[in-house]
Amino acid sequence: MRFHNIIRMFALVFSVFAFVAAECENTKTMLAFDKIFPDNREIISNLNEPDTNFQSAEEWFKKGVAAYENNDKGKAIEYYRKAIELKPDYADAYFCIGFAYKRWWEKEDTAIEYFKKAIELKPDYAEAYANMGIAYGYWKEEYEKAIECYNKAIELKPDYAEAYVNMGRAYMRWKKQYKKAIECFEKAIALKPDLAQAYFNMGEAYFGWRKQCKKAIKYYEKAIELNPDYIMAYMSMAFAYVERGNLKKSEECMKKAREIQRDDSKRRLLEKEFE
Repeated sequence: MRFHNIIRMFALVFSVFAFVAAECENTKTMLAFDKIFPDNREIISNLNEPDTNFQSAEEWFKKGVAAYENNDKGKAIEYYRKAIELKPDYADAYFCIGFAYKRWWEKEDTAIEYFKKAIELKPDYAEAYANMGIAYGYWKEEYEKAIECYNKAIELKPDYAEAYVNMGRAYMRWKKQYKKAIECFEKAIALKPDLAQAYFNMGEAYFGWRKQCKKAIKYYEKAIELNPDYIMAYMSMAFAYVERGNLKKSEECMKKAREIQRDDSKRRLLEKEFE
């Protein structure tokens, strides 16, 4: 019976894995676009206005934001470039082009060049440093450069909780420095107590560091309390329960992950969460 339960649990794992793997590749973001430019989303209702109605760089930029939110890749880049034609020192437009290349095409070198241009124009651009860190770390595997970028972002914006999370992930995933990672996650939680990703990654750190499953589960549960549809937290908690020999709880977690996967509305929220 025990063997049968193990097989059932791993069947559930693999049925969800393909979906989650694709979404996980986009966790790079935890620096979601609409959190950086929240004030421009009202322009979406004007997305279908004729281009001749847009005269200023700011108007083209906002239309680019709208196209981005509408998942129109080509148009978003086109509109940002029109904004730059009218305003060559438009740092936000360069940043947004870099963000689009990072998110949609995984062209890390191109993204980095645009982030660098944004920083050249706006030296205190914390978000550009943070996203450049993501491009260096996750795509190019240049981890020291990634950590340098996160540190610079935090220097410029000391309350940048998401940057602490990404820096913690760099220490945890690539350098296996779990104590440093935990310090980063603790700092993120202190700055932003409702940041579910910080608790999730704290759980990952404790699970990775000597399989401290009891502590890990506590943090996974907190992440789920803050975000009930946090599929990765359910999946990681399932593995933690396997380590503890509680296959029943593990299977319950995997079933919940499958429910979230199958719910289209929750899936769209998940995709947004992991931009």
